[in-house]
Amino acid sequence: MADNKQLDEFGLIAELLAPLADNKAAARLSDDAARVAVPDGLELVISTDMLVANVHFPPDADAALVANRMLACNISDLAAKGAQPYGCLLTLGVAGNWDSAFLQRFVATLADGLKTYDMQLWGGDTVRANEGFAGLAVHGLVPSGEMLTRSGAQDGDDVYVTGTIGDGFLDLADLGPAYAAPAPPIGFGQAARGLANAAIDVSDGLMADLDHICRASKGRINVEAEAIPLSEAGRAYGDLAALLCGGDDLQMAFTAPPAHADILGIEAEKHRIALTRIGRFSASDAHEAVLRAENGQEINVQKRGFRHF
Repeated sequence: MADNKQLDEFGLIAELLAPLADNKAAARLSDDAARVAVPDGLELVISTDMLVANVHFPPDADAALVANRMLACNISDLAAKGAQPYGCLLTLGVAGNWDSAFLQRFVATLADGLKTYDMQLWGGDTVRANEGFAGLAVHGLVPSGEMLTRSGAQDGDDVYVTGTIGDGFLDLADLGPAYAAPAPPIGFGQAARGLANAAIDVSDGLMADLDHICRASKGRINVEAEAIPLSEAGRAYGDLAALLCGGDDLQMAFTAPPAHADILGIEAEKHRIALTRIGRFSASDAHEAVLRAENGQEINVQKRGFRHF
């Protein structure tokens, strides 16, 4: 198909999206609903994230960046649940500047991502929009009763994060690789089932996301400032609070018993994931994460993370 051909809604679906769709579940997008069977002994894990121009990405952002960010934000949610990607629904708001060439590049990037994560496209919706937006409703699979949650942290658990913190925030200004093409720890998340007690993806900012575990699990997390894993660029930046609260890391934070430290390290190495212990969870009436200096003194962090509104 020539790049200068104008695509309408049905052309977009028939020419670009239908080849990505699973024939059995989605009938190549020829129907307005999909039929999906859940294998015996497994449960569906469902999540959705929407990205909007001028909020989550620049209005003139490259199509590959939009598709990669959309995929990663949603895969990150599945990773923190210990889920294996299964299928998804795509919602697309096509802005005026999203021409046929943009849409072709978006769909090509989406196709690569679906292949990478072994995930099927089941359907979705497309509309015209003043501001472009893109979102997925992702469905993953976990063995029955084994989904990781925010509410399972136990007194005395160690607290870990994968990867480095703050690089997504640092790369936002110039749309560098940590922001434009993140890689959530999806394989390690599945390996953490049965080892971690509570988990969350680090998307809005580490402190804000740890607060969610504290509230759900009814306790406090003491975070050791000197233990936070930073890249060379993060260390050079110098403002730890900004790195902790900037968001867009798409890493995984979780709690686990100290007895699981060795096996977690083995799994992290197997999945080529950097894993760092950053603190400890304790049962407490104060349901928040506290950042502490090496001498134990609390470091005040007022802005906890990104808020959508």
